[in-house]
Amino acid sequence: MKMKLFILILICTACTHIESKPTKVLFNIPVLVRSNIDEIVTTLGKPTFYPKPQNNQKSYCNYHKEGWELSIRYYPKTRKVIDFFIFPYPGGYEYKNSKDVLRVGNLNAVAFDYVVVPGSELYASPGTYTDVTVVPKF
Repeated sequence: MKMKLFILILICTACTHIESKPTKVLFNIPVLVRSNIDEIVTTLGKPTFYPKPQNNQKSYCNYHKEGWELSIRYYPKTRKVIDFFIFPYPGGYEYKNSKDVLRVGNLNAVAFDYVVVPGSELYASPGTYTDVTVVPKF
C-alpha cells in the first residue's frame, strides 16, 4: 500500500506544470537600445546590482522589477551596451508563447534597431520560453 501511494505521489509530482505569471511592460527596451550604459542608468535609476568592472573586461548591471530581472552587459571602456537579458526572478516560470516574455521588454520579434533571441532554461518544458536576449544592431 505504501509503495502504491509513493508511486502515485511521484506521478503527480512529475505531471505538475509550472504556472506562468501574467506579463506586462516593465522595461521599455526599444527606447534604451541605442543608449550607452550611463544613459540607461540615468533613465532607469540606480541598478539593484552594479559591480565594479574588472580589468576593462565585459561587465553588467541588473534591474529588478515586479518579479522580473533585466541584466545589461556592456564594455566598461567604451560604455557601449552588448545586450539586454530579461528573465523572471526567481526562475521557474514558463511561457508557451514568446510574446508573453517579449511584452515585459515592450519588444517586437522583428525590429530595425535590435535582434531578439527568445530562450529557454535547460530544465524548461519543450516548446516553452523563459527569457529573451536583445542585441542592439548598432
